[in-house]
Amino acid sequence: MNDSYSTSSPTLKSYSLRKAPLFAALTCLAMQASLCFAADFRPNVTILRDDITYVVQADGAYVMDEDTEYRLNTDQAVKTRSQLPLSFSATLQDMQVIEAHTTTKEGKRIDVTQDQIRLQQSPQSQSAPMFDDGKVMTVVFPGTDVGAVLHVHLRRTQKTPLFPGQFSTVEVSQLEDEYESAQVTVKAPAAMKLFVDAIDMPGGLVSANDGGTQVWRWSIAKVSARPPEIGAVGSTDYSPRVAVTTFPSFDAAAKAYSDRAAAKSAVTPEIQQLADEITHGIPDKRAQAEALYRWVSSNIRYVAIFLDFGGVVPHAAKDIAAARYGDCKDHTTLLEALLAAKGIKSSPVLVNATKTYWNPQAAAAPGVFNHAITYVPEFHLFLDSTAALAPFGTLPIPELGKAALVIDDGSGKPALVKLPLSTPATERTTINTAITIDPDGSAHGTSTIAVNGAVELLSRQLFASLPPGIESQLASRVLSLTGQNGTGTYKHGDVHDLTVPFTYSTEFALPGLVQLPGPGALPIPQGLNGFTNIATALEGFAPQTRALAMPVVSHHIVETISVTLPKDVTVSNLPKPAHVTSPYGAYVSSYTQAGQVITVRRDLEWKFDKPLIAGDDYAALRTMAQTIMRDLRAQIIY
Repeated sequence: MNDSYSTSSPTLKSYSLRKAPLFAALTCLAMQASLCFAADFRPNVTILRDDITYVVQADGAYVMDEDTEYRLNTDQAVKTRSQLPLSFSATLQDMQVIEAHTTTKEGKRIDVTQDQIRLQQSPQSQSAPMFDDGKVMTVVFPGTDVGAVLHVHLRRTQKTPLFPGQFSTVEVSQLEDEYESAQVTVKAPAAMKLFVDAIDMPGGLVSANDGGTQVWRWSIAKVSARPPEIGAVGSTDYSPRVAVTTFPSFDAAAKAYSDRAAAKSAVTPEIQQLADEITHGIPDKRAQAEALYRWVSSNIRYVAIFLDFGGVVPHAAKDIAAARYGDCKDHTTLLEALLAAKGIKSSPVLVNATKTYWNPQAAAAPGVFNHAITYVPEFHLFLDSTAALAPFGTLPIPELGKAALVIDDGSGKPALVKLPLSTPATERTTINTAITIDPDGSAHGTSTIAVNGAVELLSRQLFASLPPGIESQLASRVLSLTGQNGTGTYKHGDVHDLTVPFTYSTEFALPGLVQLPGPGALPIPQGLNGFTNIATALEGFAPQTRALAMPVVSHHIVETISVTLPKDVTVSNLPKPAHVTSPYGAYVSSYTQAGQVITVRRDLEWKFDKPLIAGDDYAALRTMAQTIMRDLRAQIIY
C-alpha cells in the first residue's frame, strides 16, 4: 500500500518514516512490552512556532506559507529531522524555500545555502516515466546537534487546483512532537462558502469580509507530545486538527472526482480486446470479474502516487494497459474499464489506507482520503488491485472498517460507507504441528499453516519480500524470539497464484529442549508454527492501560499440537483445559493423552463489531487476553 501519508500539507508535520519490510518488523515482537511506554518520555522535537497561512483564490488555487522553528531534542531527531524532504507535483505546484537556517545551541546562525537545497525527481517518477512531474525538494540543515533550532519558511503554490473552483485542506499538529505555538490561517474571497471541522484547535471566523476577504484562524499553545504506543492509531486521530473545504458534502466531492476521472475509463477497442482475451472461456460473470481483477493486480505494477500529489485525474485505461504500471486511481480506472467491457459495473472508492481513522464532518476529500480502490455493486465486493497478492474480495487490514467514499454505489449516486470488517469466518488460520522429543531431550517437528483473508495477504507479502536464501535465518530468528533455540526452514507454494488458497509449512529442530529423564515440567512447545498464531494475536495487550485507540481485527485461529514423548517418559499431570468467553469472542483449550502422544488443541475466536478498541473496552479485552496467556504457559509435568 502507500508508503507514507499525512492529511496535512507535506511539510514539517508530515515527516514520516518509510515502512520496513514485513519480515523486519517481526524482530520487534519481543520488544513490544518494553517499548510501549518508556519510563522517561522525551519528544524528539519541540515545535517552537509553526505559522501556516493559506491565501485562496476564487478558482481554488492558493499560496500556502509555512514559517516554522523547531528544536532538536534527541540524537534521533538530529538523524531524522535535520533533512526535510518536500514532495510536490511540478505540473500542479511550485515549491520555494524562502528562508532556512540553523541556530546552534551556542546561538550561532548558519544559513542553508542554495547547494543544500536539493531538487530531485521522485523515486516513483524515476521508475515510472508516465509520472515524470513528481519532484522532491530536500532541505539539508547544516550544523545540527541536540539543542539546535531549525528555521524554515516554505511557500507552496497550488497553480492548478485539484478540482476547478474548489479548495480543501487538512492541517494536523502531530502530537508526536510537543508544541509551544502553532496556528493556521485561511484567507479566501468573502463570497467563497467554507465548511470547517476543527478538533482540539480553538478558533474560527475572524472576519467575514475584510476588503472582500474572509479570514479564519485556529491556534494552539503549550501542547505536550503524547508518548507513543505501539499498535495504536495514527497520530492524526488524537492530534489537534482542522479540515477546511468548499465542498458542502461528500456527495459533492464524489461528483467532482467523477467529473474529472470518469472519461478515462472508456471502453476502447483495445480495452474490449484485452477484456475478451482475459475472460476467454469463462462464462460466469463473477468468475470474469475475478479473472480481470487478478490480471490487473498481477500485471499492472503499482506506483505509489498519492491523490493529493499526483492529481485526481487518472491516465486513460488503454494507456495504463500499454504501460503496465499505474498508481491507485490508474488501477481503479483500468479495472473499471475492463469490467465495463464485460457488462459489469464498478466504481472508484476513495479511502484512507493508513492508520488514520478520523473522518471529518467537513468534506475535505483530498485531505482525508489518499487511496482509491474498486467497488463492484453487482457482487457487493470491494477490491484493491494495488495489493498485488490479495485474493479476490480481500482488502488489506488498514482498509477494513474504514469510512470510504463510493463514487457510484450502483444507483448512480455517491455514498459515504464503511468498508467491510473482518469476521472469524473470513480471517481463519489453522495450524497443525507435530513434535517428537528424542531420548536425549532434543526435539524436531513440522507445522502446516493454512491462512485466509487479510492474513493470507500478509503471509504472501512476507514470503514475496524475503531475499533469496534468507528463510533459514528468519526461522532461527523467529524461534529465538519465541524462547526456543534451534534451526528451521519454510516451504510454501507460489505466492502469486491467487487461484488456490495459500498454505505453507515448516520443519524445525530444537536441541536440548527437555531435561530428561526427569522429573521436570515441559511448557507446551510451539515449534515453528507460523507468523499468525494465538501468541502473536495477544501481543498488543501487554500494556495494562492504553491512552490511545488500537486497531483490532476479527480472527479465528485453531492450533493443534501433538507432542510425542520418549517411551520411558511418564506424564504425571496434564494442564487443565481452559474455557474463556467475553463479548469479544471465546477461547477453548484441551489437553489429552493417548500412549506417548499428548494432543493440545487451542481455539481462539476474536470477534469485533468495530475496527478500533480503547478505554474500558480495552481493559475488558486485556483481561481475556491475560487469561489466555496463562493457558499458553501451561506445562506438562513428567
